[in-house]
Amino acid sequence: MFDTRAFLTEQFTNAQNVLVLFTSYGVDCPSLSAIEKWFARRSIPGEYLPILLCILELERGTPFSLTKYFKA
Repeated sequence: MFDTRAFLTEQFTNAQNVLVLFTSYGVDCPSLSAIEKWFARRSIPGEYLPILLCILELERGTPFSLTKYFKA
């Protein structure tokens, strides 16, 4: 299992921060209420996960590892 809630809260804190980052990188993004549902449902739509990972990599300047959030 992938711990989506931990990933979202540790890396972005809240839906507003996701929206700000999407906007700052010129990414077409869903509404704030839709992103809030990602946190509530512990699920990220497949088309947005790679975008989030790219943003994290751009923000940090290094590749981002997901292994911390993998729960066997």
